[in-house]
Amino acid sequence: MHPMIQAMINQRINQVSADELYEQAIQFNIPITRNQAARVAGRVRGKNIDLFQPAGQEKLRRIFIEELGPVLAQELDQKFKQLMAKYQ
Repeated sequence: MHPMIQAMINQRINQVSADELYEQAIQFNIPITRNQAARVAGRVRGKNIDLFQPAGQEKLRRIFIEELGPVLAQELDQKFKQLMAKYQ
């Protein structure tokens, strides 16, 4: 994937609002509450997480486990891997 596109995606995730995250979850049939979306967005926003590096992926995975539980975190991890495979 082109580095400029990676930078745009990382910028987006690092600036996501709770409402945006909740709406995206609904669009992709991910069962989270508004409160969970707010907690995840609050922990992600401004942290400069690089989704294209293993350390960034692990950081996001830990946030999901802590805020959403291990079962949903595993489901999100699988969806993320499928999405990334399309662009590599």
